[in-house]
Amino acid sequence: MCSDLARPSISVVMATYQGERYVVEQLQSIRAQLAASDEIVISDDGSTDGTVRAIDSLQDARIRLRLNAERVGYVRNFERAIEWARGEWIFFSDQDDVWLPGKVEGLSAALTRKACVASDAIVADEQLRNMRGSYFELRGVRSFSAPAIFLRPRIIGASMAVRRRYLQRYLPFPAPIPHDHWLSLNAALDGELLVLARALVLYRRHADVASATARGRRALHVVCRERFGLAQAVVRRRCMRC
Repeated sequence: MCSDLARPSISVVMATYQGERYVVEQLQSIRAQLAASDEIVISDDGSTDGTVRAIDSLQDARIRLRLNAERVGYVRNFERAIEWARGEWIFFSDQDDVWLPGKVEGLSAALTRKACVASDAIVADEQLRNMRGSYFELRGVRSFSAPAIFLRPRIIGASMAVRRRYLQRYLPFPAPIPHDHWLSLNAALDGELLVLARALVLYRRHADVASATARGRRALHVVCRERFGLAQAVVRRRCMRC
């Protein structure tokens, strides 16, 4: 295990939009696990509710908030937070979940072994009541191979952490591919993906959730078009690195 003194610095990156209801609870769960030298980098995509006010109310010097002049969308908003981050290890966070105790410790230990890591999650309702003890079980996940991930996303970004140097290979994220699908697929192709069976996040499901993965099933023609675009992006990016 990595102690706070021994491990590299951490940047938690969060993309917010209309997150007033849950963002403080999430930030509290994150702050409790960070060292004084770590940071939480938040990119807000033009919230018109009390999101920014709620974040500012915490008065934590480790929280760095950036406000977008115009809306850029979910994936690009995460990318902007990453661009602003200074830590050597990048932890992804949604605005409405809750980190369970041991998340930073568990993923930090995993990052000493592989460049891209993730965990399972407990699926919860708006009041954080347990709906399913395992996201992987809910999705019927049996494999984290590259072909399996290509066909169907298996890992949620809220459970992921990546070494900065490795992450930079795969920036910018190719639109409109979700960043978690993009990163987990490439990490599997590179042999750099490690997935922990332990649940380290309360993954809150509610009506206002932003990501496409969380919203449920989509039309087959939309999925096929996305997979074709994903295959093109992977080939293009790898050819650029040759």
